[in-house]
Formats: sequence, C-alpha cells, structure tokens
Amino acid sequence: MLARFRQAVRDLTSRAWLLIGGAVLLLLILVGLSREGSGVSIEVATLTIGAASARSNADAPTISARLTQTPPESILTQAAPTFALLGQQEIQQFAASARASSELSQLDWGAVQAVGLPNTPECGDFRTAWASAQPNEAASLTLFFPELVTPTGLLIYETYNPGSIIRVIFTDVYGELHTLYEGEPQSRPSCPFTLALAVGDADYKGNTVTIYINQAASTGGWNQIDAVQLIGTK
Repeated sequence: MLARFRQAVRDLTSRAWLLIGGAVLLLLILVGLSREGSGVSIEVATLTIGAASARSNADAPTISARLTQTPPESILTQAAPTFALLGQQEIQQFAASARASSELSQLDWGAVQAVGLPNTPECGDFRTAWASAQPNEAASLTLFFPELVTPTGLLIYETYNPGSIIRVIFTDVYGELHTLYEGEPQSRPSCPFTLALAVGDADYKGNTVTIYINQAASTGGWNQIDAVQLIGTK
C-alpha cells in the first residue's frame, strides 16, 4: 500500500515538472518572438492598408525603427519576396507613405500620389503624380517603405518633364545617410522616364528614401514623380 502511494506521488511530481517545464519553454518562446518583432503591428497594417488601397497618407518618420517583414502589408504594397539567394530574399516594394517639402495640394499632385504602384497612364500633367507647389523650385520627396531591406536598386517613375532629380538619399535604421545618386539636372530622351539606380555592396538596412529635385532649369514645367520602387534583400 505504501509502495503504491509513493509511486503515485512520483508520477504526480513528474507530471508537475513536465507542466512547469512546458510553461517555461512557452514563456521563453513568446519572449523571443516579441524581441524579434515578428508580430504584425496594428499601426503598420493600418498605415499600409490606407496608403495602398485608398491612397491616403500617414506621416511616419520613425517607422523604420519598428518595421519587419509582415506578410499582410507585403501583399498590399507588392512587396512579396520574389526569390531566395543564399538564404536571402529579394523584396520589391512600393512606398506605403510619403511626405514632401512642397506639394501642389495635399491630395491632387500631393506627396500621397507617389505612394503605391504607378497609376499615371502616360506622360503629362496628371494629378496622379507628385508635383511641388511651384514649377521652378527645389523640393524634396521622402518615401517610407513597409519592409526593412538592404538596398540593391531603386526605380523612380517620372511622368512629366523628367530630369530634375539631383540627389537620392537612403536613410538606414540608425539614421545614417547614404547617397544613392547625385548629379546635375539634365533633359531625358523620353517621357515617361524611369530613373534606374543600382546599389552595390550596401551593408546597411532601412526603408526610407529621399529624392531631391531642382527645377530651376526646367522649361516645360513641373518634374512629376508617380511612384518609387525600392528593391533590396532581407
């Protein structure tokens, strides 16, 4: 009788330790996931859904510190991985949010028009692309992308009077600035025109791009930008 009682106590003690061990393991997993930021932020999802589906805009200057790969917004902004190479995924994405130092209005020709996929049908003065308030001024356009990536390329879709871009800066997660392009304003042979920039051997990650334009020499009016596509690895 005493032997059975002792055996029952041993069995109960073993089950208790198993339960405690399982609880501790689960707690460690949850803590690890929270540190990696693997969850989908409600704020980020709301930002991307609004920008991609309704072309609304949200100012998110500190978003780069919080974003990680989040499949729902990746789908909405066309940021889905396209291939895996040596353990890395290539990400092709359009901006989820944008702001400008100058814009013709907050909606038509506003910075928000550079958010999402290209939607200006042809070369011309269309309200579906960003334009500065004045056609001969210097201005900047800053775009925030949903994915933190190591940049490998950038495509800038210019849909009216292309050629006024003088500088393109990539801001990494630490706030360091990296020059992707610098040059004088120049006329382009065709319109619309896509300025394609290759980025080689980058050793930093980020999701913020700032484009600077100088339209002082423009004779045809505004240099308008319809969309910007960031390509990188993750």
